[in-house]
Amino acid sequence: MEYDKYKIKVQKEVERRGLTSVLNDTRWNRLLQGIYKRLPFAPPFQMKDVLEELPYPEYFEQDVNYNGDWHAAIGDMSDDARFTPLQNPAFAIEWLRIKPRRLEYQGRLVEPLLLDIEQEFVTLLREERIPYVKKGNDYWIYGYATAEQFAEIHMDS
Repeated sequence: MEYDKYKIKVQKEVERRGLTSVLNDTRWNRLLQGIYKRLPFAPPFQMKDVLEELPYPEYFEQDVNYNGDWHAAIGDMSDDARFTPLQNPAFAIEWLRIKPRRLEYQGRLVEPLLLDIEQEFVTLLREERIPYVKKGNDYWIYGYATAEQFAEIHMDS
């Protein structure tokens, strides 16, 4: 599907579901840049696309042993951008569920080490004014939100 047609399809679905836009391209870009420039590793995440019924990965309850591919999730936001199946445009992200930690393999006989960057991650969100919701140990960043979700979002100004 062409980029422009895809964007129109996303916009129609956002309108149909009555979702409110939370992040614009500038904030998505600041988040993307901050993830790679300021954090020791790119935290893993689960992503829900506006046009998809289920998030990816579908199950994301436990800590994981991989980094998140934020370039694939947020994608190229330049004016001449085109998307591929491996790169999602930011305008299609309904939400990201982030675990600001990951497991590091230590060997077969040793429990994995939990690398926790929560403090650095929250500092990044606050300094870049990225609205978020904390649920349990995970952080949710919304591209679009329902009225109920919007009321829960923590917005630093």
